[in-house]
Amino acid sequence: MSVGKSGSGSDRRSGSDLGTEAVYLAAGLADLALSGAGSVLRGLRGALGRSDLAELAQDGEDDLKVRGRLAVERYASVPEPHLELLAQRAAARLGARDASR
Repeated sequence: MSVGKSGSGSDRRSGSDLGTEAVYLAAGLADLALSGAGSVLRGLRGALGRSDLAELAQDGEDDLKVRGRLAVERYASVPEPHLELLAQRAAARLGARDASR
């Protein structure tokens, strides 16, 4: 369940891919802010003294993209068209009943 690491090929992304990633980053940030900003701030204090800060920042960006994609999928999913499904089932039953006569 990962969006994929941004490697050397990430410089050649299309505009729609960048737009999608921006939406995922924004949704991930919003989801993160709502679910535990206090613990994130405590973790940032410890991260400031690390020597691998660039790699840590990249990992954080990747995690935010995944979190954002999941948040978008969770809140923007389209419900099944129930009336259309019921009408299709009823039509199939009527068709099967008429074919058996």
